Amino acid sequence: MMIHLSIDTTSEAYQSGRAVGFVLGVAVLMLVLWFATASWRRVANPPSGVAAGEHTVALRARRRRTILIVLGVFGAAAVVGGVLRYQPEPRAAEAAAEADRPAEAAAAPAAPRTITPPDALDGFRLMSEEETASYREAEAARLPRGRTWYYDRDADGRADGILHVDTTQWSQKLAAEKRKDSITQEFRNFFAGARSSDPAEYPAGPLGGRLACGHYENNPAMSICAWSDATTLGTFLQSGVQDLESAAKTTLGFRNASDRRT
Repeated sequence: MMIHLSIDTTSEAYQSGRAVGFVLGVAVLMLVLWFATASWRRVANPPSGVAAGEHTVALRARRRRTILIVLGVFGAAAVVGGVLRYQPEPRAAEAAAEADRPAEAAAAPAAPRTITPPDALDGFRLMSEEETASYREAEAARLPRGRTWYYDRDADGRADGILHVDTTQWSQKLAAEKRKDSITQEFRNFFAGARSSDPAEYPAGPLGGRLACGHYENNPAMSICAWSDATTLGTFLQSGVQDLESAAKTTLGFRNASDRRT
């Protein structure tokens, strides 16, 4: 389901490289400044005489001290800037692990998760196997991940909503992805693959994790929402929906109704 298209800018490796790169850049600037001021620090063509020589020595010491102070400020700024730039995000498998469960149950073993989509919700009706035969054929050709359910809303026999859920219980590949990627990276890859340029985040509800929705490229009447937590990645596509806040509300309803603990 996930399409890996971009570098994970939230990873520790990327953030470390970003911080180190900033520090090295400042270090190079400091070296350039040190060598560029060499002539100035030496006090070129000093006047003759003992008094003049003493003055020259004192002037050289002051200029050297000035440059060292400036370099010290640059060095401190480099360290602070590097630390501020190092902001890795927890991997998806870690970021939502506790948010999935009520605080009072945190010490108890997690119950098995089951995915049982509703037969009807918010005007959508779950379509039968016969009604979705053509969709299933297309699924088989794409080697889909997870499981998909189709919903009709206007009784025309065509899918107006498509619910897709994948869990680490079903997919070792998803489990590996969640150990490798952050939720931010999951969303970045997913919405890039869906050709959505305007995804925005919305409340994810009592199950925790994060939820985001966007429009398909060149089709503002079709929305796509995705949610992610430590063990699940789900999406809900809706046609005829322009308001993303409304799309997010419907998606959250499907998530809460489908994702259960036994």
